[in-house]
Amino acid sequence: MVPLLAGICGLNAWALWQVLRGPMLPRAEGSPRDVIWLRRLLYAGIAGDLVLWELVEALSGIVEYVARLALWTATLILLARVVSGVSARFRAITLALGLIGTLTPSLLFLLDDLSLRVIDLLSLASLGWTVMTLIGQRRDGRWSGATIGVGRIALASSLAFPVLGFVFQSDWPLFDGSVLAVNALGVFTTVWLARTAHELARPADTTAAETTPRSATGREPRLLVAVALALPLVVVGAEEGARFGFTGLDEGCRERIRPYADTRPQDRRRSFLCLARDAPHAGVAIFPGNLPEQRVLALGEELCAVSGAEERQALLRRAGGSATTDELGDTLEFLCPGVIAGQRADQVREQARRQAEQERELAAWKAEANARCADPWPRLRAGRQGTAAYSLFEGGGYYVFDDRDSVAGPAGDIFRAIDDGFVDAAGSSAAINTYGENEAMCLTVKAFGAAPPLRLKGWDKVVEVGLLSRSGRMVVPPYPEGGDSGAIGPLPNLAVDGPGRYRMRVYARAFEWDEDDPEAPVEEHLIVVYPGRSTKKVIHRPWR
Repeated sequence: MVPLLAGICGLNAWALWQVLRGPMLPRAEGSPRDVIWLRRLLYAGIAGDLVLWELVEALSGIVEYVARLALWTATLILLARVVSGVSARFRAITLALGLIGTLTPSLLFLLDDLSLRVIDLLSLASLGWTVMTLIGQRRDGRWSGATIGVGRIALASSLAFPVLGFVFQSDWPLFDGSVLAVNALGVFTTVWLARTAHELARPADTTAAETTPRSATGREPRLLVAVALALPLVVVGAEEGARFGFTGLDEGCRERIRPYADTRPQDRRRSFLCLARDAPHAGVAIFPGNLPEQRVLALGEELCAVSGAEERQALLRRAGGSATTDELGDTLEFLCPGVIAGQRADQVREQARRQAEQERELAAWKAEANARCADPWPRLRAGRQGTAAYSLFEGGGYYVFDDRDSVAGPAGDIFRAIDDGFVDAAGSSAAINTYGENEAMCLTVKAFGAAPPLRLKGWDKVVEVGLLSRSGRMVVPPYPEGGDSGAIGPLPNLAVDGPGRYRMRVYARAFEWDEDDPEAPVEEHLIVVYPGRSTKKVIHRPWR
């Protein structure tokens, strides 16, 4: 980089010397008014390129753009009038190409539905203007061969940026100094315009045009005009292999994009480029901003040809881009809808397969967990009963409640149950504390029409409380109730007599952990419910 920067500094110094040295010849006496004003406009444009436009843009970008456009338009008109030794048709074509190249950015702003091919052709009109202006300067006789040579270098340097961008857009990293080097070549345009203004002080060499044979005078301009007009076609290429440059898609174009089915065929590539280059509201564009459109389109075609989503993501990363699978699919749909439709169908099938596999795994886990639990009172049959594993979440504990009770009122609190040591009941719900957490325990529920035997033997804790069921429901929450807790198997409604008051007796006991069977439950609960009006809490056996 150090030699490159030193070279750029030397080039800039040479360019400033060329600009500031002034005309080497005195101004010809009686210079036409057009020549005087053209020199003034050229010097004003050079001052703008060096520093003036930066100052104006700092005040207002719109003022800077309008001033630059007006100044350059007037310069083009006067230059077409001043150059001698060429036909009126030659001047008209030169002026038309210059105006088209100058006004193209405004057309892009006003006509946002132009095709990319039309935009590129309009942008290349400036190259045709440069070629024809150089031809006119050579035929005029006022400008030296050095000035025309600098103009040819300026023409070649203007092609360097798109060519360099096309060459370096590959899997190889972009040379860090290439952009600096190409931008530095822009000084040749400034030097060419400065020398053009300097040498306008010479008198026009009309003798060259007068002594040129008529046949040569007619053939040469026509030939050069044809070359200038054919230049855009040579650079862009044939219809089948058209290359697109930087079209400068306006920011926010994705807001105007319609779904693929509603997009006209001729607009689909433009929609693809918009989605590929315009960043969404909270992210970055899929492809790097330094990629020209022709490279983005080529990468899009390559991505369409890749079958797997992972391979497609790998190719995108190698190109320096990034996107989620869905974002990339929505973008590529405008290039290869059939491929993306097939990919989405594969994704749906894969998601269905994974969901079915997860459901099978969940069913197997539930069956295995429930198989470890058994009814502790198998001989005492109730009107409604059930046994299931119950998954405990962090902190443990669970509820028995009326799940359809819409009346606000006091309810069982798990924290009061913890403070009490086992159960807290109020209104239509009860909170039961557990010994363990983040594991499964065994839970059996039985609903009787009358109070069953007490049967305290074998249980560590037995407490009886009163509950109210306003809707005729009294249930244990199913899995997953929230935080992956709940009864893993189906358990019945315990309100056997419908709405009313009930007594609920809760039994609990803990087991020693079995190191030979670490998945075995270490806690078991039994809930017995029967009709009863008392709300008194009775502790039949305290926690041991």
